[in-house]
Amino acid sequence: LALYPVIIRLNRSLWQSARKILQGNLETVSVLSAAIAMRDVETGEHNARVTLYALELAKAVELEEALMPGLILGALLHDVGKIGIPDQILHKEDRLTPEEQEAMRQHVAHGVRIISGSAWLHRAREVIEFHHEKYDGSGYLKGLRGKEIPEVARIFAIVDVFDALVSCRPYKAALPVAEARQLILNYAGSHFDPDFAAVFANMAEGCYLFVQGKDSDALIAEIHQQASPYFLE
Repeated sequence: LALYPVIIRLNRSLWQSARKILQGNLETVSVLSAAIAMRDVETGEHNARVTLYALELAKAVELEEALMPGLILGALLHDVGKIGIPDQILHKEDRLTPEEQEAMRQHVAHGVRIISGSAWLHRAREVIEFHHEKYDGSGYLKGLRGKEIPEVARIFAIVDVFDALVSCRPYKAALPVAEARQLILNYAGSHFDPDFAAVFANMAEGCYLFVQGKDSDALIAEIHQQASPYFLE
C-alpha cells in the first residue's frame, strides 16, 4: 500500500514520456511527408489528406487495430522513394517514355530501402511497397493479385487515387467528387479491392468535405489526434 502512490507516479511519468517520444516521432514523419509531397505534387497537403482518408476507410472496414500504425506511417510516407527520382523525370510535363516510366516505378523500391534502417518506420513497408499493385494483378512492382496484396495497401490505393482525382495539379483540373467516386466504382475489381471500393464510395463525399478548408497545420493536428491512440496501445 505504501508503494502504490510511487508506482502510480512512475507509471504516469512513463506514459507522459512515451507520449512525448511519440509526438516527436510523428512530427518528424509529418515534416518529411510534407517535404516529399511538395517536391512531387506541389502541395504539402496531399499526404495529410490521404492519411485521414485512409484512417476513415480503415475504420469503416474494421481493419485490425494492430495494422493501423503501419497504415498511418505508410500513408504519410508512401512516396518517400521519389526522393531518388531525377527531376527531369519527376517533373516532366510530357508523357514519359517507357524507360522513364520504368525509372519512375522504381520509387517503390527506393522507398523500401529508405525506411529499411528504421525499426519504427518498418511498419510502413506494406503501404510503400504495394500501393501500386492492382487487384487484377496488373500493378507493380510485383504484380500481386487480389488478397495477395496486403489489406493496408488495398485500402491506401483507393484513397490515393481519389485524392489525385479531386485535386488540381499543374497538368490537370480537379474532378468533381461525384465523378471521382464513380471512377473508383468503375475500377472496382480491376484496380481496386471491390469491397473496399464500395465502402469508400459511400463515404467519399463526407471525407472530402471534412478535409476541405483545412491547411497543412490543421490536417497534421487532426492526424496526430486520431493516430496517437493506435501507437500508445
